[in-house]
Amino acid sequence: MAVERSKPILLYDAKKAKQVNPETLRLFQKYQIDMSIRDLSEKTIRGYNSDLMQWFIYMYNNQFNLSVLEAKEEDLEEYYFWRKQQGNNVNRQKRVMSSISAFYKFLRKKKLITESPMEFIDRPKQGQPVVVQTYLKKEEVQFMREKLSEYGDVQLQVYAFLSLTTMARVNAIAHLKWDQINMEERICSDVLEKEGKIVELSFSEETRDYMNELRKYREDNNIDDYGWVFKTAYTNEKQCVSNDTLNEWCKKIGNMIGHPTLHCHDWRHSYASLLKENGASLEDVSEMLNHAGTDVTKKYYIKVDHSKVRKIKDSIKI
Repeated sequence: MAVERSKPILLYDAKKAKQVNPETLRLFQKYQIDMSIRDLSEKTIRGYNSDLMQWFIYMYNNQFNLSVLEAKEEDLEEYYFWRKQQGNNVNRQKRVMSSISAFYKFLRKKKLITESPMEFIDRPKQGQPVVVQTYLKKEEVQFMREKLSEYGDVQLQVYAFLSLTTMARVNAIAHLKWDQINMEERICSDVLEKEGKIVELSFSEETRDYMNELRKYREDNNIDDYGWVFKTAYTNEKQCVSNDTLNEWCKKIGNMIGHPTLHCHDWRHSYASLLKENGASLEDVSEMLNHAGTDVTKKYYIKVDHSKVRKIKDSIKI
């Protein structure tokens, strides 16, 4: 039996290709020389270049036009997960991973990076997903609430519930400042999101209470957070918390509640599905996710409630 071909992903856009991060394009051009010296076939070079340019344009579209030197493990995982959602099979995923891994090997050889983020990502096995997508149920959110209360880190509570109830992407959460937040209205203003959009984010009353507690703790203990909502030992006036750090916080929470594969994008999926299950319209959920339309929301963010589907089927006697 013939192996089913994976459908191609068509991301290339000549105009966007010219607007890819300048540092990325400069290193990409140097990589052309390296491949030429290694005497790779034209077909191999063409394949590598196609895979890499697709990835560059994805970063341009979805990850604030990151430089390849800035991309972290979770950024790559998000890209591979997106490709899987588009219908890529395991073999095509492995090929794309190999292309990106080879590029990072070149960057290491040139001493531009000390380690490759690809080192931390396992190649998919046949029949296994690249990234497990987690939809937290209402009772699991309650369990998370209890475990975080026991753990006693209010910053972690703010991170979890701000990410969950705003449904913001990880980069937007990382860059939040206190002066963007209206506690009374429970709104974060002037937030930079995907494709350079400036959006408003709303959060829950519970999240507001955690945030007030966090601010009071820092004031009482004379902790300078430089205006950032989230603080680590490495934050300063110009440097916010890294996406990588937030991903580690997410994994820590996931381990607390029995979901070790929990990743930052799962907050968006989880709350979108919870809102829809509790009566919110698809249009409203789509708007809160800052999607251009409901197609993406329905296809990738709303999990089908199969128990509800079964009840509907059972009620119809045929």
